[in-house]
Amino acid sequence: MKFKTAVMLLAFFQFANASDEKAMYETALKKIASANIKVLEVNPTPIASVKEVLVDGGRGSEILYISDDGKYIINGSIFDIENKVDITDQKKSVIRKDLMSSFGASQRIDFLPEKMEYHVTVFTDIDCGYCRKLHAEMAQYNELGIGISYLFFPRAGLQSGSFDKAVNVWCAADQQQAMTLAKAGEPVDPKKCDNPIAEHYKAGVTAGVSGTPALVLENGMLMPGYLPPLQLKQRLDSIKIN
Repeated sequence: MKFKTAVMLLAFFQFANASDEKAMYETALKKIASANIKVLEVNPTPIASVKEVLVDGGRGSEILYISDDGKYIINGSIFDIENKVDITDQKKSVIRKDLMSSFGASQRIDFLPEKMEYHVTVFTDIDCGYCRKLHAEMAQYNELGIGISYLFFPRAGLQSGSFDKAVNVWCAADQQQAMTLAKAGEPVDPKKCDNPIAEHYKAGVTAGVSGTPALVLENGMLMPGYLPPLQLKQRLDSIKIN
């Protein structure tokens, strides 16, 4: 009984300390950032007296590094020179992988082959030229065993014509057909419905998307830009081998 009580007390104090730590970093960040900023996680780093802090300012989460006393903030990457590893990007890959898995089939638009070797999530914008080029080659991607799931990332923001076009596609009775029409520059009937476009956009910000198309692989790796079907297959094969 005493052991159980001790364990419960230890868990309580650990939770209290973690909450105090988050509050301290939030207070420090609010001096230079949005008053709405939230600290989601605080984790150790290989650097003494520096913590990894995952924050969300409302548009999406990002990683910052803050000194233990809350006086200094680093916005950038930590690179392990000896092991030649980008520690920050490793953490971002974990975040992206978890983020992509949070969108089920009912929250994305899928173009998947019958026999799928690779599954790639693509952040797309209806009005993006290279996004349209990628979509025009969907049959070739699928023939190579590459399945593509679309999430929307209207580059002009959530109050733009591109956002409205994304909503029209999402709310269509046949989303795949509507996507293909829109990507070909054809009009899609205006419609309104409950949709996840804002969540897609926020996920893109968190994933580090700055342009479209942006591909997120199954391991959480971010690949910005368009690659022709065969080149993408070769790239995916090389990553799988390594």
